[in-house]
Amino acid sequence: MLKYYLAELFEPTLLYSLALAVLGIAAAYHYGYFSATNALLLITGSVLAQMSVNVISDYFDYISGLDKELARNKSGNLAGGSSLIAEGKIKPLKTLLSGIITLILAAIIGVYFLTIHPALLPIILLAGISILLYARVVKRIPYLSEPLCTINYTLIAYGSFIAMAGISAVNYQIAFAFIPAGIMLGGNALFVNEIPDRKTDKKYGVRHSAVMLGTSRKIASYYLLFQAAAYLILIIGLLLGEVSIFSISALVVLPITPYIFNGIYNAYSDKYAKYLGLHTIASFAFALLLSAAFLIPVL
Repeated sequence: MLKYYLAELFEPTLLYSLALAVLGIAAAYHYGYFSATNALLLITGSVLAQMSVNVISDYFDYISGLDKELARNKSGNLAGGSSLIAEGKIKPLKTLLSGIITLILAAIIGVYFLTIHPALLPIILLAGISILLYARVVKRIPYLSEPLCTINYTLIAYGSFIAMAGISAVNYQIAFAFIPAGIMLGGNALFVNEIPDRKTDKKYGVRHSAVMLGTSRKIASYYLLFQAAAYLILIIGLLLGEVSIFSISALVVLPITPYIFNGIYNAYSDKYAKYLGLHTIASFAFALLLSAAFLIPVL
């Protein structure tokens, strides 16, 4: 039984928040600010926050009946959520309790950093509100899920940077790295996860972008648009000389994008897990290469 609760808590998507926290910490290190203890706390707090929203969302998806149908259709395993509650492997209330506990632990870490850097208050408040309202409210407002996710995940990098370096160290140059990573690991990663389950989601009142766009052509175009935006922001930063030349290494993942676009466009549902995995790997690599670019000049 314990292994199923651990599987519920430690979903692969936790890599997203981990990578963005590392990016913010690496940027702070580049500017001469670093604390190993604070870095560990930031990574832990970011992962706990994402863990809580994942688990709480799974609980409410089960209560609504959505996860039960996904489990019957065997489609839920392709997306970001878990069908463990619907399959009877874990108890609903215990799952909710684990989500609440991880949220409290994340909040404790947040309060610690808030006492040091009060400027983090808006970021922490937005994160907390998003976690609590995502499953019951945010997912049911058309086109809101992905932009809000992009903002929150970008703010993981900014929050980690501020917690390490302080608000006075914030500059516009870091935006050329933080925003592209936030798009790829935030909104677009969520969007890719939503696609397989969009028909069932629509039936249960979910109104994320994959549901609202409807056709594979529009869905693929949406994916490509935001991927292109992420790459373009980084390229502009490179051309202006505002980011390290080593940041160009992150563009090594760019050729994967047309391949994923083609898979979504042609609705290869039987192979969708592969495209989902490719986006996760590419986005994670993108963020880590940007982190390395911040560290190389220091080394």
